[in-house]
Amino acid sequence: MVNIKRSLLLFIAIIVIQLMGYAFFLRPSILTWGASDDEIKMPLVGDNLAPHLCSTRAITINAPASEVWKLLTQLGADRGGFFSYDFIERALGYETRNADKTVTGTLEMKVGRIVPGSLDESKSIIKYSFPVVQVDPGNSFVLQNWGAFVLKKVNPEQTRLIVRTHGQALPTLKSKIGDFVGTPLHYIMERRMLMGIKARAEAGRGVDLPATGDLFWFLGVFLSGIGIVIMVLIDQGIPSLLLSALYGIFWLWPLLIFEPRPAYSMILLLAVALTITWFVSKRGWKQKGRENDLPR
Repeated sequence: MVNIKRSLLLFIAIIVIQLMGYAFFLRPSILTWGASDDEIKMPLVGDNLAPHLCSTRAITINAPASEVWKLLTQLGADRGGFFSYDFIERALGYETRNADKTVTGTLEMKVGRIVPGSLDESKSIIKYSFPVVQVDPGNSFVLQNWGAFVLKKVNPEQTRLIVRTHGQALPTLKSKIGDFVGTPLHYIMERRMLMGIKARAEAGRGVDLPATGDLFWFLGVFLSGIGIVIMVLIDQGIPSLLLSALYGIFWLWPLLIFEPRPAYSMILLLAVALTITWFVSKRGWKQKGRENDLPR
């Protein structure tokens, strides 16, 4: 019973440390991922449409602005999807077209168009869609309930894609908690969307972009998180407490700070797995030693 209580307290302590680390150190970074100081401060179309501006994120794409714009017009479950983690979207009940099978022909982003979050909202965990409220063809558009998508030409062959997410009104404690939890989740998907648009624009139409790397990154993060919980439950005294807390803090880096690549999450998973193996072996040695000490 003592061990269970100690494990529970350690688990709560790790969660509290992670939340504090996120709130005070990581949150500012994820709200401005990829954006320069000038891009963060500059006024953008649609700024007046939200109670507050939540985040400004950006990425450099080695492709002409016209090509990036063609991909942006593909946004939506009914067109090319959201260029993000398809397997996560499907797991949450969001049905979209595959980004590698974008709608052919010239598409327009018009005011009044509804950008759907899913082809079948009845299966979605949370129903959402994004009405187009402002458009400057070839340069920018604004989605209600999301924010502004803006293209800035660096040179004829390079483009900056800037996404400024609009914050929502948070009148209640429940809505504030929901925003606190939802912001990193939105960031993970939006970051991958920016990277997905970049990859698709630079690769060109018809080039296969496998999702294997995304899947291994996610598995590494997920399984290492499970492993940290197992380390807490094993409870091997002070070394276990310290290493569990340390890994709990490190776990946030491949999830939120490092680029979402398999190498980072798999290195953490390997370290966690080796540590668990060591703890289990150590417990076995102790048990065997106690058995040998028993009178025969």
